[in-house]
Amino acid sequence: MRTSNEMAIFAGRSGNEAAAIDSRAFASVETMRPLQSFLSKRDFWHLQELRRECAAIEGGVFPLLSHLIRAKLQDAYILNPKEEAGNVATLGSRVTYSIRGTAPQSRTLFDHGFAHDQGGIPIKTFLGVTLLGMKVGQTVQLLNASGTTEPLELVAIPWQVEAK
Repeated sequence: MRTSNEMAIFAGRSGNEAAAIDSRAFASVETMRPLQSFLSKRDFWHLQELRRECAAIEGGVFPLLSHLIRAKLQDAYILNPKEEAGNVATLGSRVTYSIRGTAPQSRTLFDHGFAHDQGGIPIKTFLGVTLLGMKVGQTVQLLNASGTTEPLELVAIPWQVEAK
């Protein structure tokens, strides 16, 4: 397993340059807080598992993704089953979203068992983590792997998974 410094050297950067990039990216998560989200118990559990997976991988975008998930979990409002249906993006929901005010796109949020070529968004991405738990009409900052952000709006939820 490579450390972030080894990955940076492998990518042609010194360890000090990598540390500066990492610290700026981590700081960008803190400036986004609180990360207002509304999670079902099931989605909260899935994010906890994903955070553990990402935290175990050194280098690349995984430490930053783990940091984003940790902040999201700490700031989340946990829905009771009666609140889960409707206007909150959950795993399995078909969501329509817009990045930087561009034309809206519709995709399905998924964790496992969904092929990428079927137009889904895995929650193992910055976009997936950010969309999960958003309410229709909500605009938040979408974090990129470089630590920069751009506005993300949840426009609609054309199809919603029923609460269990």
